[in-house]
Amino acid sequence: MIRGEKVVLRTIRETDLETLFNLMSDLRNRGEYYPLYLNSEPLLQKDFHETGFWSEEKGGRLLICDRENKIVGLMFVDKEPSYFNGLELGYILYDEASRNKGYVTEAVLLATRYLFSTRPINRIQILVLSANEASKKIALKCGFKFEGIARGAFFHDGRNQDVEVYSILRDESNQSKDESAL
Repeated sequence: MIRGEKVVLRTIRETDLETLFNLMSDLRNRGEYYPLYLNSEPLLQKDFHETGFWSEEKGGRLLICDRENKIVGLMFVDKEPSYFNGLELGYILYDEASRNKGYVTEAVLLATRYLFSTRPINRIQILVLSANEASKKIALKCGFKFEGIARGAFFHDGRNQDVEVYSILRDESNQSKDESAL
C-alpha cells in the first residue's frame, strides 16, 4: 500500500471485485470526460485472476481509497509505446462526494513518487481531454508540464476529440525519500 495523508493507493483484492464492478458499471460515476464503455463481470474476474490487475513490468490498476479504506476511485498505470521510456497515468474518482478534496492530486503525487523510485523510467505522462479543466489543474499542480495536443486522438461523446499531453521527467519530479508515503 502507498499511504498519503488523504488517500491510500493499493492493489485490488478479490474481495473488492463486486464493489469495483458496481462502481465501474454505473455510468453516473464517470463524469463527463471518462470513457463510457462497459466491461462484463466475467471479463473483469478473468482479468483479475490472470494478473491481479498489476504487473511490475507493465503497470495495471490501483484502487484509490480514503483513509477508512472506502474505494473512491481507480488509478491506471499503463506502459507507453515501446519506444518511450515511460508510463502513462490515468484516473477516475467514482465517488462524487470525494471530488474537490485533493484525493486525485495526492494519488498522482504518490504514484509518481512510487513509480520513479521503483522503475527505471524517465517520464510519466497524463493525457487529458482538452475541455477537462480539473484534470489539467491536477497535472500542473503535480509538476507535469504541458507538451502539446494530440488532435482528434480520442473518441468520446460521439466524436473525436483533442487530447492534451502532460508529462513529468524523473529529474523534474520531487524525489523526496519520505518513506512514510511509500
